[in-house]
Amino acid sequence: MSKPSSLIRALGLFDATMLVVGCIVGVGIFRTASSIATHLPSPSLILALWVVGGLVSLCGALCYAELSTLFPQSGGDYVYITQGYGRFWGFLFGWTKLFIERTGTIAILGFVFAEYLGRLFPMSPVALRGLAAGSIVLLTAINVLGVRRGTAVQNIFTVLKIGALVSVIATGVIALAGGRGVAVDWRLPALTLPVIQSSGVAFVFVLWTFGGWTEAAYVAEEIRDPSRTLPRSILGGLALVTVLYLLVNISYLVCVDMTDLPTTTLVASHVLERLWGNPGATFIAVMVACSAFGALNGYILTGARILYAMGKDHPLFEWLSAVHPTYHTPALALWTNAAIAVVLVFTKTFDQIMTYSTVVISVFFVMAVLGVIVLRRAHPTRPRPYRAWGYPLTPLLFSLVMCGFILDVCVKQPREALFGFGLLVLALPFYALSRRRVG
Repeated sequence: MSKPSSLIRALGLFDATMLVVGCIVGVGIFRTASSIATHLPSPSLILALWVVGGLVSLCGALCYAELSTLFPQSGGDYVYITQGYGRFWGFLFGWTKLFIERTGTIAILGFVFAEYLGRLFPMSPVALRGLAAGSIVLLTAINVLGVRRGTAVQNIFTVLKIGALVSVIATGVIALAGGRGVAVDWRLPALTLPVIQSSGVAFVFVLWTFGGWTEAAYVAEEIRDPSRTLPRSILGGLALVTVLYLLVNISYLVCVDMTDLPTTTLVASHVLERLWGNPGATFIAVMVACSAFGALNGYILTGARILYAMGKDHPLFEWLSAVHPTYHTPALALWTNAAIAVVLVFTKTFDQIMTYSTVVISVFFVMAVLGVIVLRRAHPTRPRPYRAWGYPLTPLLFSLVMCGFILDVCVKQPREALFGFGLLVLALPFYALSRRRVG
């Protein structure tokens, strides 16, 4: 393969916004309600947690909007962390994305896509994992063929998943209007230490479900007029999703009894089946499968751009920066992500991947957001087409909440946290090897 000097700017505001919405709305909102209810059996606190998740994500998104216009380069927070803290921390972030968080997310989305199709066409556990792996390979191949092909798939499936969320919301409204909802106890429980700690663990699933508002930044070199488009797509996409998430969770709570919610894994299917019977369950199963497929495509598309940026900076991974001479895509980076994700599909469970990947990547989210403060000091005169609203409170609030969340998970689920950080430590000898290659 030859290595062109740059990628092609082919994406507009609609493409970038659909990428943000499509990556945020994956499968978490259709599946994590039971996991959250297991740790936090209080409807009022569950809704409060989603509000907090939206506000915390907004604080982070405001900061990323500034960073994305300060450094409109493919790679997103890899670029911001490298610029703010140096090549070592950028390497650790790229390693985390490659071996922990991004490939873990791709594995989860592939598996849940297969899981929902399995409701329509029953198959063995081995066949489910084979279907998950196959979907990852198929979408990787499509994205290798060009960024426009990848975003075309993204736009179609994002529109479908918005329709799926609207159908769940409408079902909740109909249930309430027809007196078919369950009795919900909206009283707040006492905020004891165990309740607060359980809220922290439940917040893992909320944060994972909100994850994705950073995605447009990863393809900055392929977006037209990035200084205007990136902030609009990040903030607009997150605002839309936050409203939809709150309404969907209200529908869950008024349609499923709180005592049943922890064991109702496929909650969206249960809600539509309760009111519409088997046709409703079949419809939402198809829509959730489409949602997972679309989010899977988005994370495959953007994840390779992180490795592409990392490959340009670190000799050990230089091969990842290769751009296909015909399709102008980071083909080797795409296939590398796919290979690792397929391995995870066959070795890890949904909750394990979510916990160990979310807690580790959260450390880097904190670093990137605090990078707004660091970079304003380091580069005070550099043009900033967008400046984060609420500075410095927004980066400080985001970082404070995320640090509390990281600590809580480490205390409540130490094995998963240790596993994730252990994978991070493995990066150290590879960084040393890469540095020697420079010399």
